[in-house]
Amino acid sequence: MKRVGAPRGRPASRVDTLWGRPASRIGMPLGEPTSCIGTPGGGPMSRALQLLRRAALHALALLALTALLAGALGVWALHTLAPARGEWRQTLRIGPWQREVGVSAALRLATHPMARPLIDGHRLHLASGQWQLRSRADGELDAYCAPCTLRLRALGAQPLTLPSAQLRLRRVDADRYQGTLQFGEAAQPVELAWRADLRMGTPSLVLTLRETPLAHVAALFRADVPEVAHARIDGTLAFTARVSGSDARWRIDPRLEGFAVTGLGTEGLLHVIPPDACRGAERSRPLGGWLPRAVIAAEDQRFHEHYGYDLGEMLAAWRRNQSRDAAPHGASTLTQQLAKLLFTGDERSAARKLRELLYTVEMEHTLGKARILQLYLAIAPWGPGVCGAEAASRHYLRKSASRLDPVEAAWLASLLVHPEREWQRVLARGAIDHERVERLIGDMRPMSAERRAQALERLSEWAPSMLREQGREGLASTRLNGVP
Repeated sequence: MKRVGAPRGRPASRVDTLWGRPASRIGMPLGEPTSCIGTPGGGPMSRALQLLRRAALHALALLALTALLAGALGVWALHTLAPARGEWRQTLRIGPWQREVGVSAALRLATHPMARPLIDGHRLHLASGQWQLRSRADGELDAYCAPCTLRLRALGAQPLTLPSAQLRLRRVDADRYQGTLQFGEAAQPVELAWRADLRMGTPSLVLTLRETPLAHVAALFRADVPEVAHARIDGTLAFTARVSGSDARWRIDPRLEGFAVTGLGTEGLLHVIPPDACRGAERSRPLGGWLPRAVIAAEDQRFHEHYGYDLGEMLAAWRRNQSRDAAPHGASTLTQQLAKLLFTGDERSAARKLRELLYTVEMEHTLGKARILQLYLAIAPWGPGVCGAEAASRHYLRKSASRLDPVEAAWLASLLVHPEREWQRVLARGAIDHERVERLIGDMRPMSAERRAQALERLSEWAPSMLREQGREGLASTRLNGVP
């Protein structure tokens, strides 16, 4: 019998009969070799190899297609996440990839049902720290960071370190979100509720802190404020904070109740004696006269009305300092300045301001207003090598501080803003800043209208003794050099 499919010139093999067609005609994908097909006993093995190779090539093609789609998706994502004009921005880093993205666009993508499983378990690198993302079954998104940093640009460049933060986010509708933000551990939580409307051109964020023990708030900053570990801090804090506009300006409405601090040891200042260099000739007599009134007018006009800190002035300075180009504005009271001189130094940082506030509140309780003013006048810096009001009065005006008249007291107090710089300006101009001194005379309390009028009349012709001496020395030097 003639075998079907046998090539001419040779008898058909068993394999030919098995498959019903010549082995040379069996099509192998993409030109694979067919030599093994015709080997006796290799049929099943050859078929398996064909299937494996075909599967491998299909997998490679699928990987190539996936990479192409991922690249296209990446390009689309970059375009989608690019911040639009008027949109809040945030620098986002994922692995080696770093880019400035629009906040609303990033949230739209992160809360999309198809994207949530993809970001679950991933880490997000932000300026505040490394956040672990988790997509919840109810559609909410969680982000956890430990430790984290809190940057308050209005209080300096140095960030505060927080032990942990947990953000919970739920999308309400297009570009509107709400959730909670919890700081600290479960035993002493500080939890804020928040809601955001990120519609283009009018983005806004509102954060609300319900009445919370100040001890819990202070515990968040234990790493940067060592006094928290041994101080007792009483009282409560609540606030509503609003961020709005494309420049993300903050407005805060705080409610502070029962704020008190003990345990820092400031009661030891009741009987402390200032250094000899600051006391001058009059060593123990409390300073009276016009200078204390002038210093209050220049540095802290509400000194007798607040509890050591002026919350209204602090918030006003916060608003002014939010601009990157703005010169720093202070809101320190005399008590805060004393705390800075005695305990914290003058570094411009949020941690230093928090430490200063703790000492300020305790000193108001342990020392009282009169002792605080006395200590400040005893050690306040009035220029290089000039310490305390008595030494400053004798240095610039050649008389005791208790004998200064209103004009002299007002001018000496006007130097406190920056003593060395202000004195150099006086020397350069050959005259005092009459406008500033006049304003201080108007703010000095108590002073009768008649005495104020006399002081303003005298101011027009007055100059400090040291300036007159400098002028005479300059004139004598000119004559010695033969200049008429």
